[in-house]
Amino acid sequence: MNTKNTIILIILSIIISYFSKIGIDYYLTSVEFKERYSLFEYIVKDKIIKFGSNRDKDLFDRTHYNEEIFYNIKISREVEDALRYGKPIVSLESTIISHGMPFPQNYETALEVESIVRSYGVVPATIAILNGTIHIGLTEKEIHYLATVGKDAIKTSRRDIAMVTSMGKTGSTTVSATILFSNLVGIKVFVTGGLGGVHRGAETSLDISADLTELGKNGVMVVSAGVKSILDIQKTLEYLETQGVTVVTYGSDEFPAFFTKNSGVKTPNRLDTVDQCAKLLYSNQLLQLKSGMVVAVPPRDNEHSELIDRAIKESIEQSKVDGILGKDITPYLLKKVNEKTGGKSLESNIELVKNNARIGSQISKNYYNLLKNKQSPTSTTNNNSGGIKGDELVFNYFDQRVNTFLQNYFKTLTATTLLLEGPNKLKGLNGPKPNKQLADNHIEYDIVVVGGAVIDMISHPFKESGFQMETSNPGSISIKMGGVGRNVAEVLSRLQMNSLFISLVGDDVHSNLLLESFQTMNLSSNGVGIKVGSKTAIYNAIMNDRGDLTVAIAQMDIFDEITPSYISKFDLTSSKLLVFDGNIPIESMTYLAQLSRSKGIKLWFEPTSVYKSSKIVESFILSSITYISPNRDELIKISNEIIKKGLIKFENIINNDINGNNNNNNNNNNNNNNNNNNNNNNNNNNNNNDNNNNNDNNNFYYRLLIILIF
Repeated sequence: MNTKNTIILIILSIIISYFSKIGIDYYLTSVEFKERYSLFEYIVKDKIIKFGSNRDKDLFDRTHYNEEIFYNIKISREVEDALRYGKPIVSLESTIISHGMPFPQNYETALEVESIVRSYGVVPATIAILNGTIHIGLTEKEIHYLATVGKDAIKTSRRDIAMVTSMGKTGSTTVSATILFSNLVGIKVFVTGGLGGVHRGAETSLDISADLTELGKNGVMVVSAGVKSILDIQKTLEYLETQGVTVVTYGSDEFPAFFTKNSGVKTPNRLDTVDQCAKLLYSNQLLQLKSGMVVAVPPRDNEHSELIDRAIKESIEQSKVDGILGKDITPYLLKKVNEKTGGKSLESNIELVKNNARIGSQISKNYYNLLKNKQSPTSTTNNNSGGIKGDELVFNYFDQRVNTFLQNYFKTLTATTLLLEGPNKLKGLNGPKPNKQLADNHIEYDIVVVGGAVIDMISHPFKESGFQMETSNPGSISIKMGGVGRNVAEVLSRLQMNSLFISLVGDDVHSNLLLESFQTMNLSSNGVGIKVGSKTAIYNAIMNDRGDLTVAIAQMDIFDEITPSYISKFDLTSSKLLVFDGNIPIESMTYLAQLSRSKGIKLWFEPTSVYKSSKIVESFILSSITYISPNRDELIKISNEIIKKGLIKFENIINNDINGNNNNNNNNNNNNNNNNNNNNNNNNNNNNNDNNNNNDNNNFYYRLLIILIF
């Protein structure tokens, strides 16, 4: 064998070995994933949620997400809905709640800031770690809990995350941790008060905030009031430049110093509108730079600026005497400054946070509008000018890791049926204890609708070709979103009523049509769960060439899963009206009737169809219903079922009504007889005290059937 052939054989051997190794590695990774996923399913089945175990000795490939991460991250329903359907979001840190202000100002300010964000049509996502679980979006009660815990919560930066989560503790996220989590789930605008920076004397102490390094790693735009004047602003800007972070000041040539707009430091860049800031973020995403941006918003004119500046200088000197260093320095200085200014600095702090929320919300909304326009901000109206296609936009907005995370998160969320299990309870903390145990995540609604969400498919053959059975027919198919419950919920949404729609859809492609329609009409899907292994309700009607129904298939089995157990996951006790349609099971109707009676809530029944209208008779809840909206055929069916079940005899209805008419005539002709009748009636009432419940039912039947007969 000559040298040339030997070299060729060696090269071939190397290539074969390389690809064999790839195949083995791929197989092992797949097997490992399957083993882990099968155990994951077992854990879910037994409702055991854990984080971390001996199974984590071998880490997954860094290009994949370990499914166990989803045990440790909980995205709120509001934020999840926004991420799924491309609604604008703004993230908010939680250290400002626990460490930045005293209670109750911290709680009140947090709610006010979220309210400001929502007022611009943007979803707020306050981020914190509760019981070792990372929460992307907090409820009002969770915010209250964190506010009362205060400084007992661990101030959590990137370095602290693993420790806090592994120990199951509660931590408030700093700017750096909030940037990290925001980027992880694809939130690109983050609003805070002030940014950390390079501390004075950092040339010897090396005290540089992790906020700056995190900005260099994550493509998030941070809207703040600049850097606190207790820091070295010039060195901070230099360090941000080294990290590749774009820094702009909003409407000023001077970089702000948190409490004051005048720092004496020239800003690297200036932008004057929220639209320009949105385009900056958009371009950063298109270029996939991965590094972040800072939008420094100068605070509004403050008459206490000089007082605050003097207090800051005095507090800095005091911190040196007290030996305060590291992450304790900022809370220490804020507290001292607040004391020295008699609370004026706290008022300024609250106001600038609100101002930043206004600017950040507008930037986020404009940014999402740019995404929806499907072309780059620099392109012209010419369609051939190189505009960005919609698919490209999605890819550039969420990089591949974020896409992978969200896809797996939503898949895991469905697999664990968290939507069906309802909001998780926060168990007792492994650390600071609140004054009151945190309750479930409940939101109050004036009107609650429980019922069906259905896709209506109507098929019409072309008249020219006619209609023939047992063969395909050319024609048209229209698809509309329907379901009686959903239709009622849509009307309430259009009327801008405070309402909740409770229903279920399957984990199939058809559910996307319904959920997307909710977004289009701005109808909340907070009460719509995804049932694993079930099919979305579909009504498929085939008409003939005259437009008459020939045959229809109704796939409605999923509504049997709208059980009392599922409904009870939502707080209905403060509602003023409960509406339910005939799609839900009888036991669920009974549950709603019991709730209606115990809480004094009005109850409305929409029969849905002739067949389903009799369910309220079978469930014996007629006397609990305040309103009913049947058509003529449905009302006849209800009355027939009442008589059929012997709840009241038909001849009694006639006799009762005839006697009532005779009594009226006698009353008009003879007042004395009327008085006697009244006395007799009183005696009868006394004799029937033990049968009040039966009388209530009978009275309802009388009223209902008399409507039909007369």
